[in-house]
Amino acid sequence: MTNQTWEFREFPGPSPNGEDNAVIFLNEPARQGRGEATATLRNDGSAGLFYLAPGDLGTSTAPTWESREFPSPDGEKNAVIFLNEPARQGPGEATATLRNDGSAGLLYLAPGSLGASTTQTWESGEFAGPKQAVDFLNEPARQGPGQASVTPRNNGTVGLLYLAPGSLGASTTQTWHFKEFPAPDGVTSGLAFLNASPQQGAGEVSGYARNDGSAVIFYLEPGSN
Repeated sequence: MTNQTWEFREFPGPSPNGEDNAVIFLNEPARQGRGEATATLRNDGSAGLFYLAPGDLGTSTAPTWESREFPSPDGEKNAVIFLNEPARQGPGEATATLRNDGSAGLLYLAPGSLGASTTQTWESGEFAGPKQAVDFLNEPARQGPGQASVTPRNNGTVGLLYLAPGSLGASTTQTWHFKEFPAPDGVTSGLAFLNASPQQGAGEVSGYARNDGSAVIFYLEPGSN
């Protein structure tokens, strides 16, 4: 979709207010579609949301954004199990936060477009840092737009939710990168970066906004917009 801009909105806690209000926002016209939202669902119940506006679902009421929490210690594992149940979420239909306490938060579009298909499967991985996660995403069969949701944690580790096999295969037309934006203007700087030409399109961004004002952006380059 042309003439879209990356924007950001903060939804205060406590739990479950931030998560619930982010879902309400995403379901308001013009509604965000596949790959047009990437969320940070924090331990304190607040939520940060990078999103493309206007959303391409417009006033349509299907599919619908929903949320679910998966408690520790098996939150990551259970979020993956949930996404692989029919009707399964496809590319751009899930954004996850895999927290360092073992819990997980998930925003997703329902019903998912994969239905009962098992051609692609949601999986998760743990990495020592963002470079290792990006190196993994750039290995064949490489993840394409909407097929990766990344959580860079305060302790330096990274949790990754991804669809496998990735649609980019062995192609190197687009490459995964990451960029850190320091506090206090991390979100503002991150948005300026995403909206610079060539702009990242739907599914080409996994953004994380921390409480301290810093942000981390994982992105496919070059952007398709």
